[in-house]
Amino acid sequence: MAKLKIEVIELVAALAQKDEIIDLLQQKGVLEITVPPETEGFTLGKTQAESGDTQRNIQLLQEARETLAKYAPEKKPLTAMLEPRREITLADYRKRGGGVDEILKECAEIVEKDKKVADLRAEVIRLGTLSDALEPWRAADIPLKGGVTEKTAYFIGSIKGKADRESLLAVLAREMPENECIEIETVFSDDLQTGFAVFCLKQDAEAVENILRGEGFVRAPETAESAAEAIAKYSERIKADKEEEAAVCAELGEKKALYADIDFAADYLSVAADKLLSLEKIPESTRVFFLRGYIARRDVKKVTDCLERFDAAVEISEPAPDEDVPVLLSNNAFAAPLENITGMYSMPSKGDVDPTGIMAFFYYFFFGMMLSDAGYGLIIALATGALLLFKKNMEKPLRNTLKMYFFCGVSTVFWGAMYGSWFGDAASVISVNFFGKPQGYTPAFFKPVWTDAVNDLMNVLIVCFIFGLVHLFTGVLLKGITDIKNGRKLDAFCDTVPTFLTIIGIAPVFFNLFLQDSVPEGYSALGTFVFNTIKTVHAGLSKFNVPLLLAGLVLVVLTAGRDSKTVGGKIGGGLYGVYNLVGGYLGDVLSYARLLALGLATGVIANVMNMLGTLPQDQAVKAVLFTIVFIFGHIANLAINIIGAYVHTNRLQYVEFFGKFYEGGGRAFVPLAANTKTYKITEEN
Repeated sequence: MAKLKIEVIELVAALAQKDEIIDLLQQKGVLEITVPPETEGFTLGKTQAESGDTQRNIQLLQEARETLAKYAPEKKPLTAMLEPRREITLADYRKRGGGVDEILKECAEIVEKDKKVADLRAEVIRLGTLSDALEPWRAADIPLKGGVTEKTAYFIGSIKGKADRESLLAVLAREMPENECIEIETVFSDDLQTGFAVFCLKQDAEAVENILRGEGFVRAPETAESAAEAIAKYSERIKADKEEEAAVCAELGEKKALYADIDFAADYLSVAADKLLSLEKIPESTRVFFLRGYIARRDVKKVTDCLERFDAAVEISEPAPDEDVPVLLSNNAFAAPLENITGMYSMPSKGDVDPTGIMAFFYYFFFGMMLSDAGYGLIIALATGALLLFKKNMEKPLRNTLKMYFFCGVSTVFWGAMYGSWFGDAASVISVNFFGKPQGYTPAFFKPVWTDAVNDLMNVLIVCFIFGLVHLFTGVLLKGITDIKNGRKLDAFCDTVPTFLTIIGIAPVFFNLFLQDSVPEGYSALGTFVFNTIKTVHAGLSKFNVPLLLAGLVLVVLTAGRDSKTVGGKIGGGLYGVYNLVGGYLGDVLSYARLLALGLATGVIANVMNMLGTLPQDQAVKAVLFTIVFIFGHIANLAINIIGAYVHTNRLQYVEFFGKFYEGGGRAFVPLAANTKTYKITEEN
């Protein structure tokens, strides 16, 4: 477990060499630039406007790529996620960078064409809606907007539901008895509405329409031509819009080759954006610039050697005690895959030790206990191991993830063998149902090396609690080591020794609730050894547990309230410390029952799957069903329980383990680097 030593690098160089130096540092990717203290005659770089333009261009590229995906889907094999970034030399990178503006123009055209397609589709819908609204009026061979002559007028409209012209004429006759120059013709009639054409004298048109409105009359859609003519016109426009839409879509569908250019441009602009953000932290005068940052001690020589060809003054120093120094972790191949797990919780603070190395052993150990099926573990270990072996050019984050699951798979094989779970009880079920073996028969290789967890709950639970105590005590010990490292020797004693004495003293009483009197029948040699060892240790501790417990409690009462300034506060703090210690550890230890619970869940579900496959009486049907259920049932069981094992293993580290010693709150080291997604620059300047 290691946090790399971080040092401060300060550099002063000619302003004319600024871009070249920053480009070099970005290629190295080992230096985090910070804002230095204000210095007279120096001002920070102003790149906000350029940064804004760059970000907008990156968004344009993303939008264009998403648009292309609709018209020309990019086909990638399932193994694409395992492939590394495409390599590109620095010379080619810079050469292609000159064409980014042209790529942006093409992307802008793609976005505009997508908008054109959207507009055309909206117009087709609009015209179709208008055409549908006119369809009932197709029989009317006159313009629907109405019209007037020298003496007459007409207008067209409808009334909801079924209506007849006679009733409308009767209403008009009652309201306008002196007017006989009114005629109504029915255009169409259905259950929803009835359409009419109304003819009258020009001077009576307004009065007639007002009377009809009182009966629910509303005007028809207005067109300068007949409904049939308008529908035909709309149909032509719809046809033309659809043809134009198809042409634009086809044009966009032919731009698959642009994916590579867009990906390059996105990487190029992303690197440029990071550089611009860094330039805002670098003050400059009229002739020189000043750079200050953090760098790992291991990388100092690599950077200073590269800077020798510049007219630059470089100074390396220790950071000030109160500086917010970033954290960079470095672990061996066994622990490095779990650095991300630590980072998900929090990076170590200045006073913390890196917990990753110690956590790694417990993490893999507990994961295997929770998944606890050797068959599943073999699948995980073989799959991840094969990828690690044959895909050696994978990116580091993916390789670390696969390494983590490889070690988890190995641990799962170990615990599955301990419990005798190989795809549940598949070996026994197959032997009994397909090879005529007696009920309960299990081939020797597949018998539990330790014990069958499903049928030996109490003894397995005790072992889970013991592992939990070891895990917790390791955290307490790390707390003491951290206190000593930070010069708090009294805290190291008060926070560790009383805890050890109290918990060791009370443990035999707790374990009395679960221990059996004799070795269970049918135990393996290892199981018998483990059982007898636990009994022996328990008996030995039981002879001294009372003195240990009393000593621990007295020390807790005397030390837990040591920070209080009053006698009453010290006593109250001590009594609360006893309550908190005993109650807290009881809850913590019980949390490790999940090691058994999740292992049982995996095993029981696996056994149920095996049983379901053997329900038919006919051997041929049974064989077919068993094969199907075995494959899909165990795949589902593995998928579900691997998630549970991951989540609960993380929980045991974050809540129970880290809670004993780890403060966190550190800031991750974020160097200026070429953070690309698709292309990897392989040549250094």
